[in-house]
Amino acid sequence: MRISFLKLALAAAVLSAPLAASLTHPARAQAPAPETITLFQSNDRVLVMLTIGDHPPMPAVFDTGTNGNIIDMDIAAKLGLENKGASRSVDGSTGRPVPGFETFITKASLGGVAIQNARATAMAFNHANEVAIIGPNSFPGQYVVMDLGKSRLTLFAPENAPQAGAAVPYLGEGGAALPSLNIELEGRAIPAILDTGNTSDFLLPLSLAKGLPLEGELAVIGYATSAAGVQDVYEARLGEDITVAGVVFHRPKIRFIEGGRPNIGMPVLRQLKLMFDPVQRRTWVIAPPAA
Repeated sequence: MRISFLKLALAAAVLSAPLAASLTHPARAQAPAPETITLFQSNDRVLVMLTIGDHPPMPAVFDTGTNGNIIDMDIAAKLGLENKGASRSVDGSTGRPVPGFETFITKASLGGVAIQNARATAMAFNHANEVAIIGPNSFPGQYVVMDLGKSRLTLFAPENAPQAGAAVPYLGEGGAALPSLNIELEGRAIPAILDTGNTSDFLLPLSLAKGLPLEGELAVIGYATSAAGVQDVYEARLGEDITVAGVVFHRPKIRFIEGGRPNIGMPVLRQLKLMFDPVQRRTWVIAPPAA
């Protein structure tokens, strides 16, 4: 709060006024403290504790690369979640339908903070240490600050959100849009989804490989598993630097798969502090990269 001081020449007039007069102005309302959600990170996962109804907390992946929610089929049955018919979800990497059934998650929270009631896909998850995947659009009406360097999400009312520069629109159409930034190469920019569920620095569609200055031939290094399939993963080193939000990556190794959209993974996102607006579908970088 800025306090204005009168000039010394007016001191006598001020002293002659009743002291109570200076105390009658109402104090400016304090902004409510933002809610914070603790994240738990391993080398290849960003986890958060999901609570549904009165049931005990369960580990879930916080995945900025999905616009929906997924829950393990056996857990859904155990919690009594309703089967609302065959899954309508589509795997963004393969374009195939996701096997399972539609359900609805209500009265849920992440790290003790309530999230919106939302549709979910129940499927055979097959991960011992995680039972669900929760997307970044779970907090409509709030700005979500993701700081993986401090392992936390912080939620702000829009009017109290941190100052930031120009916003970057989400990548995709309508409800399928996801947080994004540009992968900047010399002479071109590739819009890419921000994906905490991806352990690669950069994952691109194989169709882009021919237009990039790669060093050597593409080599198959393994396979990628997504909600509806498995596909080969290729890798090659790029012959020039990449910049993302001011962070420079010197001749990085790039991975490629047959389908999907350009993707910036968790190792890069750990170097940025980001803010998402799930209603207007915008992304901001709100802090300069660490040295």
